[in-house]
Amino acid sequence: MSTAVIDGGAGLSATSTVAADARIAALEQQVRERDAELLMNQRQMSAVYGYLLGLYEVIPGALLTLSPRGEITRTNREFHSLLGIKAGSSIHRSLARFWPTAPAFIERCLSAHDALYRAEDHWQLRDGESIPVLLSASCQRDEEGEPLAILVVAIDLREQRKLEMDLRQAQKLESLGQLAAGIAHEINTPMQFVGDNLHFIHESFEALNKVVDGGSAVRNGTLAGEGFDALLAEADVDYLRLRVPRAIERSIEGIHRVAGIVEAMKRFSHPRTELAEVDVNASFADALIVAHNQYKYIADVVTEFGELPKVVAHASDLNQVFLNLLINAAHAIEARGDGQRGTITIRTEPAGEQIAVHVADTGTGIPDAIRQRVFDPFFTTKAVGKGTGQGLAIARSVIVDRHHGSLDFTTEVGVGTTFTIRLPVAGPGGEEAS
Repeated sequence: MSTAVIDGGAGLSATSTVAADARIAALEQQVRERDAELLMNQRQMSAVYGYLLGLYEVIPGALLTLSPRGEITRTNREFHSLLGIKAGSSIHRSLARFWPTAPAFIERCLSAHDALYRAEDHWQLRDGESIPVLLSASCQRDEEGEPLAILVVAIDLREQRKLEMDLRQAQKLESLGQLAAGIAHEINTPMQFVGDNLHFIHESFEALNKVVDGGSAVRNGTLAGEGFDALLAEADVDYLRLRVPRAIERSIEGIHRVAGIVEAMKRFSHPRTELAEVDVNASFADALIVAHNQYKYIADVVTEFGELPKVVAHASDLNQVFLNLLINAAHAIEARGDGQRGTITIRTEPAGEQIAVHVADTGTGIPDAIRQRVFDPFFTTKAVGKGTGQGLAIARSVIVDRHHGSLDFTTEVGVGTTFTIRLPVAGPGGEEAS
């Protein structure tokens, strides 16, 4: 019996050992598999990390990571190239060194509910030059919602601004080309009656010369009084005394009108790019003179100019916007096709720290289907050759992007459309005129 017990115990011990070895082998296999999995994950993470580092360098813009306090923790080469600084010299420094309004931007980004925050601003180069940048920022947060870092991408807008300026200038030249025939007609009309009046004055002078010569002959005794009376009757002196002064006045008026058209054209086409104080009422009055031939057969113009402060703005850009809106209004009235004269009403008024300009027409109105597209570049409802689709797109770019104002409209099909411009009196960003 005892031997059987001993043999049974030995068998149990061997079985336990085999089971333990199997468990150990299984655990070792799990460890090897886990190690292989971890190694694969590590390689994948390294690949992803390398990919992300590659993205840092190939993104077409300045890419940087900030701490919630605004300190720079990582940058790409484009950031240093944009600012003209040595690589790595910006790490652990405040972004406010290059971007004075960075703290306010970071605060808005941290408090923004959206995942992405966009804005336009200016960065300062080492030589003091200010460059426009388009900024996109995203705040990375932990599970508790606390900010960990801010990722910022900045795109240099200098080339875009130059292209926009070139496009605006091209649009202005196109507008001037289209208006050239009308302006020539506007100048030709007063010059024609100036010429007619001068011809009348020339003939009158010859008739009066005969009377003067007759008076001298009477004084010398070579002409009798009856003969002099005949000269007076032939010259119709009373009529000439009444009409010649009026002809001179009308000639002077004609010259002033031509001078006004030429002066308006000079002010309109002056390629001023710097900020200056602009009299909006006077600018719109110039646009009315330049575009007179575009609307005079189509619509009557009513002006209700309020007392406005001068606005800090780019004068030539505003002239272009006013001209575009005026011509669009004339075209909208003409598009009715009923042959009836319409009305274009221009009203200006102060609006707190802004001024407002309203351009209303009694045209066709804008259909619902295209209202969202009227400010899109190259969108036009006109026939081929009648418009480029750039007028309202450029107007919006000038007012909203360049001057930080607003351009909106209200419309009713068959009744008309009113475009409303609002501009800050102090200029874009409160800048001062040069």
